[in-house]
Amino acid sequence: MPDTDDNLDLSWSLLAPGLITGGFRTRINNAGLRWQFPSKGQIWLWMNHGGNGLIWGSKDRFILKPGMYALTGGGDPSDWMCLRYPGEHHLDIVKIDPTWLASRLGRALLHPEMKKWLSAGCPVAFCGLMGVWENELGHALGRIASSPAPGKLIAEAKILEWAAVRLFRTSPTDQVPSFCASIRDKNPVRRALDHLASHLDEPLDLPALARHSGIAPHYLSRKVRAETGSTLQRHLRRLRIERACELLASGKSNITESSLEVGYQSLSHFAKAFREEVGTSPREWLASQKKTA
Repeated sequence: MPDTDDNLDLSWSLLAPGLITGGFRTRINNAGLRWQFPSKGQIWLWMNHGGNGLIWGSKDRFILKPGMYALTGGGDPSDWMCLRYPGEHHLDIVKIDPTWLASRLGRALLHPEMKKWLSAGCPVAFCGLMGVWENELGHALGRIASSPAPGKLIAEAKILEWAAVRLFRTSPTDQVPSFCASIRDKNPVRRALDHLASHLDEPLDLPALARHSGIAPHYLSRKVRAETGSTLQRHLRRLRIERACELLASGKSNITESSLEVGYQSLSHFAKAFREEVGTSPREWLASQKKTA
């Protein structure tokens, strides 16, 4: 299995001690590409501008679609795996060391949930749609290649701005959870998708899901479609196939076992869903992964 930046054509740039940026713009052909990476206690900010990628660790997994971003971390070199599907890709990554945050912004106003996340080994904190802060940061990172010296200063300033807005409280008395937990807890779309992810072996039950999310069934369906561009059924299929890919890649389950674990009682239905999400059959995909390992 490749464990090198060369296979992803990644380039890294040191902005400051404890702050590194990287990314790539490339086309990935055939079976896609896998990459295993260590986080070494750092916060990794992923901003996915183009192409689809699957990231999974020991506790969390998610697909980054275009326009989405996520935070990951951890110290075990085997904790995280990145799989990029065939197609055109544009990905920005920022590695943030907690010491850099402390030296620039201090720790007094760091959100309690962020402190807990850092001390617990940094599982996925958040995965969602990019907003203005992420888009502006992406533009700043893109300027580094054309003007390295001022570009790096501007990029560091934008990362500081992003961290101040996203990771910190506004005052010492502000006890609300971090933005990660707030979105997970309060956003009905986030609650619905999180619930689907933890009940992959169950059929979609819209009334029950709506009760869990705290809004009416018809409103939940419309809200999910409006915010994500996909239906709940499509999200369930995506989450199931993500999990199936993880199981197959780990070697712990064969195709039949993976199909059953993610809620498909029929292998033909599983194969059809797999092909619609990934572009190949489960058997072809598994064979291609063994070739690249």
